Amino acid sequence: KALHKLMNFNQPKPASKSYKDLIHEIESGVIKIPKFQRDFVWSLEKTAGLLDSILKGYPIGTFILWQTSERLNDIKNIGNVDLPDTPDGTKIQYVLDGQQRLTSLFAAFKGIHIQKTNEKKVTNYHDIYVNLNTDEQNDDEQIVTTEYSEAYISLYDVLNFSYEKAKALESKFSREQMDSISNFQRRFETYEFSTVVLRKEDLNSAIEVFTRINTGGKTLTLFEIMSAKTYDEKLEFDMQKKWQAFIKKLETRKYEGIYNMIILHLLSVIISSTKECRRRTILSLEKDAVINKWDECISAIEESIDFLKTVFRIPVSQILPYDSLITIFAYFFYKNKEMPNVSQRKYLEELFFRASLSQRYSSGAEGKIAKDIKRVDQIIQNERPDYSEFKVDYSTETLINTNFRAGNSYCKAILCILCYQEPKDFENNGNVILDNSWLKIANSKNYHHFFPKSFLKKRNIPNENSIVNITFVSDHLNKRKIGANAPAEYIEEFQIQNDDMEESLKSHLISLKDFGIESNDYETFLRKRSQILHEELAARIELHKDTKEITEIEAIILKGESDSIEFKSTLRYDILHNTINKKLEFVIAKTISAFLNRSGGNLIIGVDDEQNILGLEHDINSLPKKNIDGFELKLLEIIKNYIGADLSSHIKIEFPQVNNVVICWIKISESSKPVFIKHENKEDFFIRSGCSSIPLSREEQSSYEKSHWV
Repeated sequence: KALHKLMNFNQPKPASKSYKDLIHEIESGVIKIPKFQRDFVWSLEKTAGLLDSILKGYPIGTFILWQTSERLNDIKNIGNVDLPDTPDGTKIQYVLDGQQRLTSLFAAFKGIHIQKTNEKKVTNYHDIYVNLNTDEQNDDEQIVTTEYSEAYISLYDVLNFSYEKAKALESKFSREQMDSISNFQRRFETYEFSTVVLRKEDLNSAIEVFTRINTGGKTLTLFEIMSAKTYDEKLEFDMQKKWQAFIKKLETRKYEGIYNMIILHLLSVIISSTKECRRRTILSLEKDAVINKWDECISAIEESIDFLKTVFRIPVSQILPYDSLITIFAYFFYKNKEMPNVSQRKYLEELFFRASLSQRYSSGAEGKIAKDIKRVDQIIQNERPDYSEFKVDYSTETLINTNFRAGNSYCKAILCILCYQEPKDFENNGNVILDNSWLKIANSKNYHHFFPKSFLKKRNIPNENSIVNITFVSDHLNKRKIGANAPAEYIEEFQIQNDDMEESLKSHLISLKDFGIESNDYETFLRKRSQILHEELAARIELHKDTKEITEIEAIILKGESDSIEFKSTLRYDILHNTINKKLEFVIAKTISAFLNRSGGNLIIGVDDEQNILGLEHDINSLPKKNIDGFELKLLEIIKNYIGADLSSHIKIEFPQVNNVVICWIKISESSKPVFIKHENKEDFFIRSGCSSIPLSREEQSSYEKSHWV
């Protein structure tokens, strides 16, 4: 009996609320809809059916509410009605079950307009009517409906019926109809809605209830649960909003499509003592720890994305074989705090391609991420991990027989190799622009079968969809220019417009020679190209333990631009317009003077802003003396003309090789006096600030001199 009594005491008891009670508690901020609820999706007809059932006195189910002092991220408005915050000191009742019904009741009572998610039209809840001529005894006849006729009245007017409204309507309706309106209003007003209030304070219990009662509806994602669990009103921490803002920021990097679980996985492997990211581990993370580590983890993800874009040259997220790889790389940047050296870069690259080619994260990703995090710990220590458990096959035969699928990680690994070459347009040798929205499906505008599928099918040549047959082209080129034409035909046509066709094809790992293009020999093409792809993959996977140590100049380039490092593609040659541009010479001199006036620095010519090694070839070919000596003479002339020759002791010029390409490295030490740059009959004073060289006014310069040199 005592146990039975205790069970009855703990079991929540149903209570009743009137229609106006529910509306008042919504409008006063007591009843709230948590954001982990699905969007409001009920149609106007379904809402009308609900109100018809209420009018007839039918039961419509129980509303289950969770009463708590916790503040979750909730829906701030319904339709065009902004709802107030819950008053301080008042407990909130979050809707766990009945959100669609409750929103329908509110929308009908207020007569609001709602634009549902992914719908262009706006639903007007004034467009629900009550049929005043219906036979109430006929259960099959609907009294509340979305149809309209002269004998109908707006449901909004019935729900909000008053003496003043009666006066306004009496000229339109008969006495008998007015009695019906009053009767219907009274039925809605006196209807008792069943509610059950759970009073357990912990979120986990509420989520458990929500999950159990929504087995046929929406299942909460782990991200939604953690968003609810970590929400903090005072700290203004809303995980969903923060993630959405971050994704918006990534649009400029073309990585906006990444999955929200990567941040939870990263937080988990960093915070948890076991470095795991399984569901139970993530759910056990403390709220304060998540909030404290959030910004650092987001920064690490940004760094990993920048690394994948600039060093691995993966331009868009759709090409990335797995989003989980971002977690792996972000962990490296969180722990390492520096750009990887040559050994680390090679080891990370090996991990990237072994994971992709083995389709490692296609199943059981959480457990495998935890194992690979340990491999990253080894890489941070400059150790090459063991990969004996990875099954990788990139033989030429396997490559040829692999069917291209846009979502397959093995295929995406090959696409990453192709992207690394920075593919050029067959028609004009310009860069092929890749776009996330085009790369989601295999028949995307960007994917081109070098031997068109229809060309091969007409000749009954098999294996037309081999990954080895895939190239990247601009969207207009695929359908409008190439179509089903044979490679020999369309390449010959493009050669008329493109003097650099061999260079264009080389950027796709294809050559005019020995690839069977002129004879339309598909078998030869597959054999030759698969061999090159195999070699590219082998160079990234078949590493030796004697990987060379990073040189000083390579370390500087990997760090990227900063207040002490500046990259310039050329000394004087305008790559965009294919001509000499004297303004570029001034920019070089300006940068050197800015370093002299601050704390010194490194100016590297022949490297672009994205750390790509371009070399000095363009500049050298523009000079009378076409060699390194000629380049150095021109550089010294520029320094003398703009800055003067008396600062040579502060400027050291070297010509190191990086990836077998010669670049120019100018080491600049701080000057002991102000340095001015002479340009267009005036003198300017520049200093280094962040990644830029900025001019100072005379007043600013005078103040700077006093603080810097005096």
